[in-house]
Amino acid sequence: MEILGYVIPQELILFYSCIFCIVGFFFAFIALVVACRVSRRSKRILKDGAGRDITEAIVNYYKKCTEIMDDYKAAENRLKKLEIESKSCVKKVGAIRYNAFGGNNGNLSFATAILDEENTGFVLNGVYTRQQTATYLKPIQKGKSLFELSEEEEEAIRTAQLNYERIINSELIKEQR
Repeated sequence: MEILGYVIPQELILFYSCIFCIVGFFFAFIALVVACRVSRRSKRILKDGAGRDITEAIVNYYKKCTEIMDDYKAAENRLKKLEIESKSCVKKVGAIRYNAFGGNNGNLSFATAILDEENTGFVLNGVYTRQQTATYLKPIQKGKSLFELSEEEEEAIRTAQLNYERIINSELIKEQR
């Protein structure tokens, strides 16, 4: 056979045609395997009720992701609000008993400190005598009072702060485990 002025044997043309067909079948087989894999993956995606085609599935998954992000942002806002509100909650409580006058009346007097996270709250002091019990309440702002505090009241404040620190430290240790 003559092509472009060259004489090419027919066996050579037949050989190259067979090679070309084999290579073509090889690429067709690879394309078929890839198409089957893609089909299986898309069926797995679409079987969740996401839609009939891949575009609809992607849109549905995007909507779900958007809803999840909105829920996450709402939860984050609620958490911030709770953190702000919790600062004003009672967190530190300390109480001590003492003998106000040193007689035989025992440790029937008491001082109790009730504080929030910023050491704001009050100290309640009950002084016991044989005839009566007098109770005093002194406001505390950031650990200080406008009124003079007795040693027992200051000790109640320190006890409240130490109790709170112990609780926080024990919770941190639990979280690390």
